[in-house]
Amino acid sequence: MSQTPFLSRRSAMKFAAGALAAPVLIKSTIANAADLERAIGQLIMVGFSGKSAQGRFVRTIAAHVAKGRAASVVYLGSNIGSGRDVLGLNKLFHGAGITHIAIDHEGGAVQRLKQKQGYTRIPSALELAQSKDVAGVEKVYAVAAKELANAGFTLNLGPVADLHRSFNPVIGKNRRAYAADAATVVAYAGAFVRAHRRYGLQTSLKHFPGHGLSNKDSHNGFVDIRESWDPEELQPFSMLIRQGLADIVMTGHLFVRITERDNGELTTFSRTLVQDVLRGGLQFRGLTMTDDLDMGAVRKMAEPREAVLRAVEAGYDILLLSNSLKPNPDLPAEAIGWIRSAIQEGRIRENQIFQSAERVQRSRSA
Repeated sequence: MSQTPFLSRRSAMKFAAGALAAPVLIKSTIANAADLERAIGQLIMVGFSGKSAQGRFVRTIAAHVAKGRAASVVYLGSNIGSGRDVLGLNKLFHGAGITHIAIDHEGGAVQRLKQKQGYTRIPSALELAQSKDVAGVEKVYAVAAKELANAGFTLNLGPVADLHRSFNPVIGKNRRAYAADAATVVAYAGAFVRAHRRYGLQTSLKHFPGHGLSNKDSHNGFVDIRESWDPEELQPFSMLIRQGLADIVMTGHLFVRITERDNGELTTFSRTLVQDVLRGGLQFRGLTMTDDLDMGAVRKMAEPREAVLRAVEAGYDILLLSNSLKPNPDLPAEAIGWIRSAIQEGRIRENQIFQSAERVQRSRSA
């Protein structure tokens, strides 16, 4: 298995950002406000309240999807009722014309669908890597992927491509990473991706550019990795991208120094990280995705409207809005209004929205 040559901490990000590729420019064909709103809606992945397809909140979200105001929905643990409830919800969303129905189903501590709902328990990433070979792990993930597909899901928000460190409070202590070395992570994360593709599901590598060596949890506040980040953390993402095993890359809410000249910035708002490092240096052509914009790391830095706009400016294709802090059934329409106004003000380029919308639409048939 080929590996990314080891780079010094000083040069790793610089190298990735320096190998820029010319962007593919797509001429906008937006003819009216309705078409623009539908294009913006492709960027929205929204959460919901309730466990039943009969709930008013859920049906309002489905109506927004049907009108093109959101392309994707995401499940939280609070949305899981019985297995029959899950099937009913996903039938509703598919009927509305959804692109992605996403769920966190890594295994171990992060598995939304439980045995009590009729789903197979999946061990944690570290437990699997320490107890089974790659072929055996792929069989385990094939069971999970088949169950997700049968339930109507289209996107599993995994695998974790971070490096394992036992001191890490959110990755390491929950055994969510496969190993401490990049080659092992790539081998087992690749098994996760292949198993899901076999059943028509897409996956999302996380948490770019590497959350494993941090010592805090970004659910509570932003995590400063300016001093702890190591170039090896970039290797699993780079290798999986080169092997064609990256559908979506999700960044973490991490405070990182991209170049030697800056003092650092939040990855969620970093155009340099998304466009120069990920798109340019690593030549990634799939979908870029934020982690949940409702998490503490973002809330402490920007109110919801500003967080959405700064993430769009950074170049993300999918904005994950769990809608959990202050649940709002009309959040998709509000988010579209924020972005539309920013386009009218010249803050966001219409052509960028159109390019992201096209990537999301292409992913439906990927």
